[in-house]
Amino acid sequence: ISISSGINAEYGGDFFNTAQPIVDQFISSGQDKWYRQSGITMLLPHGFEGMGPEHSSARIERFLQMCDDNEDSTYEGVSMDTQLWDCNWQIMNLTTPANIFHALRRQMYMKMRKPLVVFTPKSLLRHPLARSKFSDMATGTSFKPVIPESGEVSNVKKVVLCTGKVYYDLLDEREKAGLTDRIAITRIEQLHPFPHQLIKEELSRYGADTEICWAQEEHKNAGAWTFVKPRVQNHLGDSKKITYIGRSPAASAATGNKKLHKSEYAGIVQDFLQL
Repeated sequence: ISISSGINAEYGGDFFNTAQPIVDQFISSGQDKWYRQSGITMLLPHGFEGMGPEHSSARIERFLQMCDDNEDSTYEGVSMDTQLWDCNWQIMNLTTPANIFHALRRQMYMKMRKPLVVFTPKSLLRHPLARSKFSDMATGTSFKPVIPESGEVSNVKKVVLCTGKVYYDLLDEREKAGLTDRIAITRIEQLHPFPHQLIKEELSRYGADTEICWAQEEHKNAGAWTFVKPRVQNHLGDSKKITYIGRSPAASAATGNKKLHKSEYAGIVQDFLQL
């Protein structure tokens, strides 16, 4: 396929599994199998908004499991261009209109073809903070695989890495708790190829006693946790462990009980704010 085409799962990324054989047999592995490059773009709605197990998760973990990134390597000295060239596909969970624009633009202008999978939370279509200036898409701007904490970090005691919609939930809770100067939130917009050098640079901004966490709205056996954990840990070394903030393991993608959904969310917030 020489041009980028798009697939949008209209009601929920949950239903991508009806196309699982195509994803497995061609989209994720076509280049390795047959040296056939594809620029297909999949936009899969994903986000825990209390709508039940069939309208919450596009199963990020399944896509990440099929990535060819080596979790035992820090990719020291390897540029993002090289990583893009070598990878089997791109996995993103974007939080700003500007980054969506740049991701799609890059998809069209790249010298090679790579499948692009974008997880697209529905609520961000109307979220008052999920907006960008036109200047963020003007000449001289580009895609941001990582969006670091923009505030002052000298007093930060806890760094929380996350991806996607949960960022805005955490941002709101941090503001209400008055912990803006104590908790830093960094967004990993591109999960694969994993932005090793940018993560290394971001972690180096903080002191040795700063707690490093990963927060997600998905269950522990789902989402990006098992993919991100070893890669971040490689950059932290043996002196510090990355810890988990999120829901407990579960067989279902999400609960169908609204009360339980809110209770699970409250638990995430409690762990996030704890210093």
